[in-house]
Amino acid sequence: MDFENFISPSTGHKFVLKNNILESKVGEKIQILNKIPRFAPEDNYTSAFGRQWKIYSEVQLDSKNKTTLSEDRISIALGKSLNSIEGLKIIEAGSGAGRFTEILLKYGAKVYSFDLSEAVDANLNNNSGHPNLTIFQADIEKIPFEDNFFDISLCLGVMQHTPNTLKSLTELSRVTKNNGMILFDHYQKHPGQYLSLYLVFWFIIKNLPTSIQHKVTASLTKIFFPIHWFFREYALIQFLLRRISPISFYYGLFDLTKKQHYEFSLLDTHDKNTDHFKRMVTEKQLYKIINKFNFKSFKIFKGGTGLQCIIIK
Repeated sequence: MDFENFISPSTGHKFVLKNNILESKVGEKIQILNKIPRFAPEDNYTSAFGRQWKIYSEVQLDSKNKTTLSEDRISIALGKSLNSIEGLKIIEAGSGAGRFTEILLKYGAKVYSFDLSEAVDANLNNNSGHPNLTIFQADIEKIPFEDNFFDISLCLGVMQHTPNTLKSLTELSRVTKNNGMILFDHYQKHPGQYLSLYLVFWFIIKNLPTSIQHKVTASLTKIFFPIHWFFREYALIQFLLRRISPISFYYGLFDLTKKQHYEFSLLDTHDKNTDHFKRMVTEKQLYKIINKFNFKSFKIFKGGTGLQCIIIK
């Protein structure tokens, strides 16, 4: 863990480790709980995600499901060989349980991984003991590091769940070195989304108490998954099911066993029905946001959660 480079997002003063507390010279104090600095309040809009990642902490780890799904996704996001990240300082915004953290460490990066939710605890459990890993809990709009600190900023499966894409991208840009890379994806807006009954489920479930959301999404998966699985070879029926079913189903996209498909459905059904924000953008809207910056170059293409972006600062 690197405790020497944290700064206060509000004052810019550097923190010093004293008796398991990070303290600045103006008296600001950050608690360290379970070896993790907590720059964010415990109760925030990501509470449902924190619960989700603790329950399904190992589902998406390549090392556990014996696939290369996470590695392939980072490789596409990076746009070049993962061997190129060895020795680079990478900040991972929105780590979840550490599916991508695991891959970044595997290829020799110095990883600074954070999440606004308590998923950081699951990440620590999954990737603990690695000398190149620093985990902390923080807000993407208030990253506790100085300007131009990281070689790469990575944010996969997260941006659409934040309050504001422009503000999140502004902060990622701030902590990224000149000529460094900013990699993120974003839900893409398309007309078919408004013809789906799933949005009704989402609106109801996201407003339920966090304590019962998991029971509801697990029950829905238990009901709808067998229907999806029975008709898994029928593309037209799957198309129609996606208009009425509230669950995520990936048959034909991922090479998984039935049990793994069910686990992925449990995880992502909870994810998509409990997110506080579900912001979607068109490609034109995303271009407009990125063009507000004076980046050296950027590329937008279909991938990840919808639209994938590779930016050179």
